[in-house]
Amino acid sequence: MTHYPGLLRIAPLQGETTSSLICRIASRYGMEAKALRSCWHWRNYPPGHDGGGARADAEVLLNTPGRQLLASLCGVTEDVLARALPSWGQEDAKLSAGKSGVPAAAWRTGGAVAGPVAFGCRLCTARRTRTAVRAVRYAPRWERVCVGTGGGSWTRTPTSPWSISTCGTCRK
Repeated sequence: MTHYPGLLRIAPLQGETTSSLICRIASRYGMEAKALRSCWHWRNYPPGHDGGGARADAEVLLNTPGRQLLASLCGVTEDVLARALPSWGQEDAKLSAGKSGVPAAAWRTGGAVAGPVAFGCRLCTARRTRTAVRAVRYAPRWERVCVGTGGGSWTRTPTSPWSISTCGTCRK
């Protein structure tokens, strides 16, 4: 399959999970995330909850061709992604077991890769991306302050039952 550079520039949010970025790219191109994820050869299944259903805090690890593919879909250089995505340089033993040159990916739980994750502020994410999409980023509990407005705390984590995910400042 021949891959062409992305037509749109989709910049990652600082500290965003790779899985979240892939979902935002798919949304921007008018695709389902599942359709875009088919560009990678997956080595395992997405992490799920005990009762079924996918986890929102899932993270994706990519091999070198997989990272190159993601950079081309974003329309940015790999250096930009390396600075923004905490899981960027991490690999997994399952990724090296495949054919060389084939974009491959492996699912992990976000907390096991680079620390706890939380939903970003919806209003700040919409302002930054110019679309109404959800973003998940790495943030320790004591730093869960809205980056865009500098105040308020996120009120939901990907594994919590609450549905509000705008920061206190943005709700005002």
